[in-house]
Amino acid sequence: MTKVVRVYLIIEQKDKNGDIVEYTKINKLLWDLQKQTRIIKNKAIQYYWEYKNFSRDYCEKNGNYPSVEEILTYKTVDGYINNRLKIDNDLCAINRSSTIKHAIAEYKNAESDIKDGTRSIINYKSDQPLDLHNTSIHIERVKEEYYLFANMVSREYAKANNFANARICFKLMLKNNKSAQTIIDRCLNGDYKISESKIIYDRKKKQWCINLAYSFSPSNVQQLDYNKILGVDLGITYPLCASVYGEYDRLAIHKGEIENFRNKVEARRYSMLRQGKNCGDGRIGHGIKCRNKPAYNIGDKIARFRDTTNHKYSRALIEYAIKNNCGTIQMENLAGITDKAERFLKNWTYYDLQTKIQYKAKECGIKIQIINPQYTSQRCSRCGYIHSDNRKTQENFLCLKCGFAANADYNASQNISIKDIDKIIKKNWKICEPDIYRIT
Repeated sequence: MTKVVRVYLIIEQKDKNGDIVEYTKINKLLWDLQKQTRIIKNKAIQYYWEYKNFSRDYCEKNGNYPSVEEILTYKTVDGYINNRLKIDNDLCAINRSSTIKHAIAEYKNAESDIKDGTRSIINYKSDQPLDLHNTSIHIERVKEEYYLFANMVSREYAKANNFANARICFKLMLKNNKSAQTIIDRCLNGDYKISESKIIYDRKKKQWCINLAYSFSPSNVQQLDYNKILGVDLGITYPLCASVYGEYDRLAIHKGEIENFRNKVEARRYSMLRQGKNCGDGRIGHGIKCRNKPAYNIGDKIARFRDTTNHKYSRALIEYAIKNNCGTIQMENLAGITDKAERFLKNWTYYDLQTKIQYKAKECGIKIQIINPQYTSQRCSRCGYIHSDNRKTQENFLCLKCGFAANADYNASQNISIKDIDKIIKKNWKICEPDIYRIT
């Protein structure tokens, strides 16, 4: 499990002679590193976007996507971008690599929205956090004081500025923060392990601080039953429905919250587009894009809502799994969501939701199994009968054989909660008539 604690910092950098370096010099350095981080992130997005467009054009001409090594002579796109961006900045190499990785990961999460035109290409602004790889962080305790040594600059920069080394020294402000001090002590004695962290500038307090990430083994791992499976169906009536096989109790999140927000935002977007005809002087004479810029920016608001909502839903699912002592979560492979899927299903960022579920589950020691969801929505979870007419509507399921009636998403989650259900379906059914499937 990974958590974060915020600790405020006092700059105490020394030069080769052991003298304290002026605060203003280190403060300016940190601001410069923030600007460089912003440039690196934006360029990383640009390079990745260009490569993806090239790959799509290549596929249209040749019928298959090119290998990264064949085109870029690097094993990964990240490696190619990192090599392109290793000059004209003072960042430590391993931290720069982490920054590039995070930027590309954020772009991948938003890629479908960018393609659909519901979100603009990511553009990072000022005050970017400074990424610290876990190997760049070293903490020491000297008597009653705690010090953070962070590898933040290149060796060339440190040498040119007469620094003792490439590490920047900070004193940790812990006197009035006993809980943070306890966490730091546990990191020092090995109970906790320091993870990738970030140094940021708190504008309200006008002070630098570190969001120190640390990990530890969750205490509930031994209590979980890995043979008890929580089946998760990502659907339409319920964006998320989860249940344990044979149990009526379920976690069902209705789509009302998403739909209400979407309808409200779309109405606001339409209103702002209409207002563009009668906008103020500040937007007149700069073209239609400037007139309608406020309406276009709403796409970013939708994206933030999706991110927050998916965090909320994934957290609720993990808490439900732990409450029911489920050591395994079984969910569908999202490759099944195709262009023929219902618009609501495609528009919501299910891949992002699945990703958040996976990493939250890992933190709690829960295993994730991905299955092929084919026919789980048409199969009766009670008798195993499969028929396309079992599910006449998106909301209701009625088995034509045994008469079992239930919410369709709940029935699908019951099927998905069966161990190896995709293999069972593949092994035991055969096609008898068009669109009719029976258990052999």
